[in-house]
Amino acid sequence: MPALKEPTVAGTLAWGGVLLGFCGALLFGERPGLAQPQPAAAGSASSGATTKPPLPPLPSSSAAAPATSPPPPASSAAPGAAPPPYMYQEPWVPPAAGKGEGPTPAPLPAPYVYEPPPPAPPMNRAPWMALHLGVRAGALFPFGQAFATYQYGYYEYGESWSGLATGGPSVEADVGARLGRHFIVFGFIEHAWMGKGSDASWRYPNPPYVPFGEQQSASTDFTGLGFRYSSNPNRVGILFDVGLGYRWFRERWETGAKMYLHGFGEFRLGAGADIRISRLLSITPLFSVSSGVFSNRQWTVPGQGTSEISGSMSGGHGTLNFTVGGNFDLFGDYN
Repeated sequence: MPALKEPTVAGTLAWGGVLLGFCGALLFGERPGLAQPQPAAAGSASSGATTKPPLPPLPSSSAAAPATSPPPPASSAAPGAAPPPYMYQEPWVPPAAGKGEGPTPAPLPAPYVYEPPPPAPPMNRAPWMALHLGVRAGALFPFGQAFATYQYGYYEYGESWSGLATGGPSVEADVGARLGRHFIVFGFIEHAWMGKGSDASWRYPNPPYVPFGEQQSASTDFTGLGFRYSSNPNRVGILFDVGLGYRWFRERWETGAKMYLHGFGEFRLGAGADIRISRLLSITPLFSVSSGVFSNRQWTVPGQGTSEISGSMSGGHGTLNFTVGGNFDLFGDYN
């Protein structure tokens, strides 16, 4: 195998010089750039072929403006500052305070909240105003004194009303007007058929009095003006009733004897229930109590004629009445 040839000193130096020259050319050689025109010297025009010819003019886009040229207008932008005419750029708008950059997101829809429909207007079963017609039926029970003949101390002595006649069935008729749905103003007339009195001495008195015989009839009438209030006339309410009027009492025996008592100023107070059945009808059970005085007292005795019952004291009486009534509202206004 032949041996490798070692480099000589002369060859090494030659290659080193080539490298140094190449590096120097890179460092110190003329770089390409913008050529600047050089002004000609005063005597250079007459010089011979030793002077270099002038460089060609630079393009208008890259050549520097001569010193004698007018300055560019203030409105013209520097080269490259404005985009080409075929491009369009949206102006930048700074974001509002508290919001980040970028498009504002669309607002979210409001959450669905269920709202129930409004309630239907109340249906009034009782009219605001109407013609009131009523009828009542029940039982009447008398108490107290029909009249008094004399007084001793704090006591009055006379004849009890239940001694002359006892309780019996009663009826009543009412005519009036319903006002404001809750109130009724009306006129009334009440009639009661009474039973046999508990005092038998009126039928069979001891001698020398003439006996009157068996009781044939006894009745009482009460008429006047009343006022009624219902707490709930549309359904079921508490009912209050007051009245003021004139009462009569009549009694007759089989011998023709008669008694007639009457007087003004009897006051009646009642309480019960008002039960609405329909727009036309309501049912009213009622308990009432009344108190008054028979200020006028006459009797008729066979063979003796009519005379006033003796005694200066009139006495006070009263009634208890349990009734159930039907009230009719006609030509009602239901607004």
